[in-house]
Amino acid sequence: MNKILFVVNPISGGIDKSDLKTELKSCCTESNVAFDLIETKGEDDHRLISEEIEKSKPDAVVACGGDGTINLVAQVLLGKGISLGIIPLGSANGLATELLIPKNIRKAVKIIIKNHVIDMDVLRINGKFLSLHLSDVGFNAKLIKNFDEGGSRGKLAYAAHFFKVLFKKAPSKYTFIMGENSFRRRAEMVVFANASKYGTGAVVNPDGCLYDKKFEVCIFKPYPWYAIFRLAFDFFTGRMKQSPYVKIFSTTNIVVRSKKKVPLQVDGEVMGDFKQVKVTLEDVPLPIIVPPGFK
Repeated sequence: MNKILFVVNPISGGIDKSDLKTELKSCCTESNVAFDLIETKGEDDHRLISEEIEKSKPDAVVACGGDGTINLVAQVLLGKGISLGIIPLGSANGLATELLIPKNIRKAVKIIIKNHVIDMDVLRINGKFLSLHLSDVGFNAKLIKNFDEGGSRGKLAYAAHFFKVLFKKAPSKYTFIMGENSFRRRAEMVVFANASKYGTGAVVNPDGCLYDKKFEVCIFKPYPWYAIFRLAFDFFTGRMKQSPYVKIFSTTNIVVRSKKKVPLQVDGEVMGDFKQVKVTLEDVPLPIIVPPGFK
């Protein structure tokens, strides 16, 4: 590793980053690695990062922020053959949690400098959005949408929105299309899973693998109120495949249609309401830096 470009989101996770530059400089100097650093502005960031890559010529570009920042950097890097590194500075840090990347900045930088890379699968949604981690329609997307619009932050506010959505939940009717095959199901939520678990630790896809050249579709069927505790237990113990309320299957492409618009979230960001969601596996994987020994 000769040179790193750090892309810092100054507002991610509400975390004070006043000492971040000093810490990054110290880590790179100790390892004799050159670096450049830019901050995102919230607009025209794709162009900003692309231009800096052309100027800096880095071996790796490191996203310093949450899943949204990681997704932004991945959009720029896809197809360029440059490795993506992560320093998790968001509120949920779902992908970093999946990749076993520590929140400690020094430890994360050491992993980046070791430069152990895997070719991670990338999903394309509706021909526009990239998904590296987990995306879904239905219950969770509605929860995130309400949370984002609510203004309040923190675990208590999240819990309040969770129970509000829970008691107003209403399953939607979906048509699932894979090539010439199709079927219909009523579902509370449909997850398009490249990874295995959310940033909270809830395991939605126990057999998920980031580099197996496929993804999983997890269909959460309508369930009675008394099954909530069973579902919660299955979520946090990795037993979702044994749940009678969940169907999981693997594919490389799928189209999901609904008669009414449903919210879609991609890697923690709500992208809007859609009647159709098309998910495909990108032909080109994304090289991403992980801890040595990661499987």
